[in-house]
Amino acid sequence: MPNTGGPRSSRRELYAHVIDSILLYGAPIWRCATETQSYIRQAEAVHRQACLRVISGRPHVSYDATYVIAGVPPLVLLADERARIYQRRPESVKEEERRETLSKWQDRWDRASKGRWTHRLIPNIAEWVERGHGEVNYYLTQLLSGHGYFKSHSQRSDNTLSALCPSCPTTIEDAEHMFFHCPRFYEERERLQQVLQEVIEPENIVRLILETASNWMAVASFVQSVVTRRRQEAQEV
Repeated sequence: MPNTGGPRSSRRELYAHVIDSILLYGAPIWRCATETQSYIRQAEAVHRQACLRVISGRPHVSYDATYVIAGVPPLVLLADERARIYQRRPESVKEEERRETLSKWQDRWDRASKGRWTHRLIPNIAEWVERGHGEVNYYLTQLLSGHGYFKSHSQRSDNTLSALCPSCPTTIEDAEHMFFHCPRFYEERERLQQVLQEVIEPENIVRLILETASNWMAVASFVQSVVTRRRQEAQEV
């Protein structure tokens, strides 16, 4: 599936659930094998690719951040959940076991060494996963993951490039600088803040988009305009 255009993230998530069903077939039996990393690594790679397609993410996005942005628990936690449900059997336990999975996922997320930018934006997994509105797309994923058309990111694949912002020559151009501080995008940012009635910062941007569907759409529009303009600048160089 293409990163831009194509199905919405909710449709892409259906595809990921099909992959889950295949990978988790017989999970109550083989779940103990997940304790040996080499046994689960190949299945996790397939699972992560499905989640990357959900968020239209780049391959460099960390495993931990990919799962959180997609709102899909890691495969190991899903296998453990399936095993617990199988042992208890009644359908009523599914919600209870999902709460247990979210708790374990939250603990894992808080202790993860990677995806710290995403954790700064989405510290609470349950609030993100259980939201009632909002589609993640190619543009929003660049904000949420910190991977995208930023000079700091481009420098990782070509160390001859400068990571410094062309408008702020002493500042590295990363996701935080581009979306929240860079004067090149002042007008777009100011229009967004007038709609939201609040100054945006990494610590409040997800809270704001989760408040209302209109807030989500306003932020998504802002992010798309910034990324599109940044891509145009890169092509002109």
